[in-house]
Amino acid sequence: MLLSKTSVLSSALGVALLSAAAVSPVAADTYPSKPIKVIIATGAGGSHDLHSRAVASVIPAYLGQAFIIQMKSGGGGKIGMNVLKNAKPDGYTIGLVTGSHFAIAAHGKDMGFDTLKDFIPFYQVNYAPTMVVVKASSPWKTLKEFAAAAKAAPGKLTMSSSGQAGSSHMMLLQINRGLGIKVKHVPFRGGGKAFNAMWGGHVDMAMATPTTGGALSKIKAGKARALAMATPKRSKLLPDVPTLYELGIDYEYLSWRVFAAPAGTPQDKIDILVKALRKTSKDKTFKRLLKRFGEQNIPLDGPELKKKYVDTYNFYGKLFEANGLKYKKKM
Repeated sequence: MLLSKTSVLSSALGVALLSAAAVSPVAADTYPSKPIKVIIATGAGGSHDLHSRAVASVIPAYLGQAFIIQMKSGGGGKIGMNVLKNAKPDGYTIGLVTGSHFAIAAHGKDMGFDTLKDFIPFYQVNYAPTMVVVKASSPWKTLKEFAAAAKAAPGKLTMSSSGQAGSSHMMLLQINRGLGIKVKHVPFRGGGKAFNAMWGGHVDMAMATPTTGGALSKIKAGKARALAMATPKRSKLLPDVPTLYELGIDYEYLSWRVFAAPAGTPQDKIDILVKALRKTSKDKTFKRLLKRFGEQNIPLDGPELKKKYVDTYNFYGKLFEANGLKYKKKM
């Protein structure tokens, strides 16, 4: 049987196309080929929510795909952190995590994850000082004045927190212990809601970062008052505000924003994310957003970040032990 030239050419072209398909990578193999989910285990309106959206507004230009922010608050961070832990480690689900969950709450209750085994920290956006805040209309101008009022009415004054066994709850425990007072703990789903409860007059005191509820702007406008800083030394943002250490309270906490992936996520995909995040941190729009928040741009990755992650976890573990706070498997 004789074949026409057209048939022969068609057959040859078909074989060539099949061969090319066999050796050429398809679009699905190019990472990332679809948007990436970013899990936020804190509440809406908090500093992690705002920072994640700042990153998401810029990173598509450097990654070629969008960051889709998914709020998964509740359980003092337990819900969101376990969504991250149990996600498929394919590079399409990551989280912007906080030390309040992986370094503090993990020592205070059963969070359902192992900080050192279940996550890969790969990029630090920044960290920020935390402070004890009240409304400017409150009668307390110092933490000592607040403590005096608390001693006069044990259990009457209240402080909100971002969740059970988290950073602000731990701060309250240390304030009560250090000043010999009894302030009632009122937990919320995230720092934003906790701050708004104070701002709305539902609780007396809250912990905040400069970003939380626009705390720094409110303080500078004379609408809110910082009674103390939970920092190793006085902050340049508010140099006249004493540290908790100065007031006899053994506690410090810097709000940490770190991107992490589920254990098992391939390193080559993490490297692509880090490269895009490095470019994002240098972006003028991103820097402008951080400045508007009253925050600094403090990127970190690689071995230095992983060491800091482990050291931070161990630091708070020792703090729990030193203060006789027992680990509770269920809460």
